[in-house]
Amino acid sequence: MSASRGAGPLAGRTAVVTGASRGIGAAIATRLAADGAQVVLVARGRERIEELASGIRADGGVAHTVPTDMTDRAALERLVGWLRSAGRVDVLVNNAGVLPPAATADSTSWQAWDDTLAVNLAAPWYLSSRCKEQLPRGGVEDNVASTASYYPSRGLVAYNASKAALIALTRVLALEWAGEGIRVVGVAPGKIDTDLVRPILAWSKRRDLTLNPQGRIGTVREVADLVAFLVSDQAGYLTGVTVPIDGGELLTAGGEPGR
Repeated sequence: MSASRGAGPLAGRTAVVTGASRGIGAAIATRLAADGAQVVLVARGRERIEELASGIRADGGVAHTVPTDMTDRAALERLVGWLRSAGRVDVLVNNAGVLPPAATADSTSWQAWDDTLAVNLAAPWYLSSRCKEQLPRGGVEDNVASTASYYPSRGLVAYNASKAALIALTRVLALEWAGEGIRVVGVAPGKIDTDLVRPILAWSKRRDLTLNPQGRIGTVREVADLVAFLVSDQAGYLTGVTVPIDGGELLTAGGEPGR
């Protein structure tokens, strides 16, 4: 991969972002590119990431696209092979995630369980462990978890379990890799204005529930700004932590603040 153009805190670095076709992933990729990184956009939808890459290039950035189905182990192997052949990876953002339709634990199918954990947990583990040799001293991995990592939600057993385990994965990798100068951090978004979360927002609105103590929905830009800080040298003494960005939602443990 060619060196990135321009200046910025991530100039000369390569950042891989999964789930980059829309929402939080697209915002993160755009922000890291603005900070000078050349970005590798990974998602299942080729057309969406090609469109995003074109926009980044139009703004003077460098972007590559690698269409990948995160539930397909062979596709993940091909992605790892592409990254190894391309060179160093300075930042890996495991953002790809899936929120399955609500179903109680006893009615959740094997397929729904397997598909959810494949995207939300297995893919981050696989990419992290198989791309470790591409991460130099000073490299950073960021895993996008959720406030659902911290408290149970009716009907979201697979999602809750996968996101809670992702935080554990973040801590394990941070511990194992700290001596090699590689940091592993995470973010836990609360209610953010994305396609993934809008059904939950609509459900909360119908029940007149206050979303969080701030009483508002977060933006993808706010999450991207946090990730940009965490993967920068300014956060060099942070590892093994997952930072909630939730308008205070966890202060109420998912309850109904303001009622």
